[in-house]
Amino acid sequence: MVPFQNPDGERRNKIEVILFDLGNVILPFNHYQIAEKLFPFTKAREFQDPKKIFSYLFDYGKGAINDYETGKISTSTFFQLVKEHLQLTLSFEEFQPIWNDIFWENEEVSKIIRSLKRRKRLGLLSNTNPLHFNYILSKFPVVKELDQWFLSHEVGFKKPAKEIFEKAIEWAHVDSQKILFIDDMKTHVDVAVSLGMQAIHFTSVQRLKEMLFPEF
Repeated sequence: MVPFQNPDGERRNKIEVILFDLGNVILPFNHYQIAEKLFPFTKAREFQDPKKIFSYLFDYGKGAINDYETGKISTSTFFQLVKEHLQLTLSFEEFQPIWNDIFWENEEVSKIIRSLKRRKRLGLLSNTNPLHFNYILSKFPVVKELDQWFLSHEVGFKKPAKEIFEKAIEWAHVDSQKILFIDDMKTHVDVAVSLGMQAIHFTSVQRLKEMLFPEF
């Protein structure tokens, strides 16, 4: 069994750098609960359904979050836009825990990261936003174990845009074949592979262990 997906279907050179996705790899999350928790504070008639709130916020093509997660707008601007559009009757201080408290830690993945810490260079490649990432830093120390972060709101591009991957390749400063990318989204894995990286489509911790440790 070939453990890593790559363009020619063969195992490549020895891995030197591993890039982890954040959401649903290191930190599982449920962002639908944001829409559910905002619903009681929403006065806009067209948003009297959590599903409509969720679509307004998180639709990949048109969601309000996209400009925020690519650094085009600030946290305060994002909140004001959402507050006005949904006609929210809450303050920013009340909004923050609703927005942020959606993550929990996959302890087994954290153990894998720590076991690799002194053996490989480790990076984070994540679609995220300042509110979420600052909260994550304060609550989940494992993120600080990673040597470098590539965050969509800092880079200006979200996966699957190739530009965010190219930033990571530039930092790694090795042949892309020596970089391993781990993500729960197959579309993101495919982009990594198209740029010459090896990749694992994350589906479970057990599967990740089976694919990682024979290589190392």
